[in-house]
Amino acid sequence: MQASLRPLLLVAALACAGPASAQQQAPAPGPAAPSPATSPSPSPAPATPEPSGPPKVEQDCPTCPKLVVLPNGLGFGQYPVTKGEYAAYAKEAKIKTQPGCYRNKGTSWFKDEKASWRDPGFPQTDAHPVVCVSWEDATAYAEWLSRKTKKTYRLATKEEHLEAAAPAGEFWWGASADELCANANVGDAAYVKATKDPRPAPACNDGFAYTSPVGSFRPNRNGIYDLNGNVWQWTNSCMKGDCTNAVFRGGGFNDTDVSTFKIESSWGDRIVVRSFALGFRIVRETAN
Repeated sequence: MQASLRPLLLVAALACAGPASAQQQAPAPGPAAPSPATSPSPSPAPATPEPSGPPKVEQDCPTCPKLVVLPNGLGFGQYPVTKGEYAAYAKEAKIKTQPGCYRNKGTSWFKDEKASWRDPGFPQTDAHPVVCVSWEDATAYAEWLSRKTKKTYRLATKEEHLEAAAPAGEFWWGASADELCANANVGDAAYVKATKDPRPAPACNDGFAYTSPVGSFRPNRNGIYDLNGNVWQWTNSCMKGDCTNAVFRGGGFNDTDVSTFKIESSWGDRIVVRSFALGFRIVRETAN
């Protein structure tokens, strides 16, 4: 199913993703994509009001993702979309599984022609974030949710991700990289042991070699989980004004560079790319 580009075109002006450092590894190769622009001085994340109490969580149907209602009324996915939620969509919408998903061995990427969201090359349950989905796949899912619930769902923009993150420092949890494995699923000792990845990695151990069930780590101040770590997440922002490429944020379980998980870090690639470390999160627009 070919997803409409119209939602992404509306946010073309929000483009320009910048890597946090020259060492950062993108979760999928992109020879057809221009290199993300590096801003000389990254703009700070938008100021987010302190939550006044427990997050308001809503769910529009039993198989719909849970949403945290932000102060501005936007319903922001509390977790990345799970494999179970995507499977319910695939069954109801009769979506044919498209095999072919990029995986990495250290800094080298290859396309596994057999891998798909159903079997990305490592064990997952329905509670894990869905991966091996393109921007087109993710947008088609959001459009299906819109039809199903009679509400407007889409991918979050880069700026909405930043606002929802409610950062307490360079990382969403604060300023110290020493707390990395306590707050995110990253390319750590567990990942290196399982994959024999030769890249230098944090010596800490978050307990997961590949993806972890969503919500395995504590939420941020807004009650949102896995904004950094576990899987990269497609956004609804174009890259450098080119809407055949989209920005994704968050860093994945296979990223060994700590700077990848800083709140300002993002990357981008072709909207047709599928990667075993790339999923998505949805938002529901404020009702008029």
